Amino acid sequence: MVKKNQMDRRTRRRQLPQKGYTQMLQGNRLATARAIDIDMHVKHCFEVCRAVKNKTAGQAVAYLNEVLKIDSDRADIRRKAAAVPYRLGSGNKRKRRSGPSMVGHRKGGIGPGRFPVKASRETIKLIESAMENARFQYEDIDAEEMVITHIAAHRGTISRGWIPRARGRATPSNHYRVNMEVFLEDMNAAVDDLEDEF
Repeated sequence: MVKKNQMDRRTRRRQLPQKGYTQMLQGNRLATARAIDIDMHVKHCFEVCRAVKNKTAGQAVAYLNEVLKIDSDRADIRRKAAAVPYRLGSGNKRKRRSGPSMVGHRKGGIGPGRFPVKASRETIKLIESAMENARFQYEDIDAEEMVITHIAAHRGTISRGWIPRARGRATPSNHYRVNMEVFLEDMNAAVDDLEDEF
């Protein structure tokens, strides 16, 4: 194996992630999608991404539609909503910061959880975009059976603003943004290749 400092520039460039993505675009029949500068907090997107990773695209969209039931006008539909487990917290239980220490436990044995409606909507859009990309790239593929091998949310740029106050003061009014990416991989093709070898 060639050491990194002995490689030429072009080979080294090929081993970096493709521009805009944080992971290498390697996989069997891979479809990807990205969303840039979505106007919401990264924490909710992080928890939603963790909840849907390693599910098939169809299962993930169905699960997130269950989360969106909390936004219904009817109480009987709201009671059927599924919660997203919240694991990321402050880690400091004495100082009552926001996090799982302050989130109520939900039914179903998931522990602390919430119903992130806005993050769920954006994640559904992102997964459906990746499914459409898969259908466009591969004609014989069932996009709903593709597995989410990588889905991530990263902090984006902050849109900084100010609210003018009395006596010449101003209060910051910032909008936090998120960059999201998803990789769908066709695992059925990998199984078919293994069967062909035997």
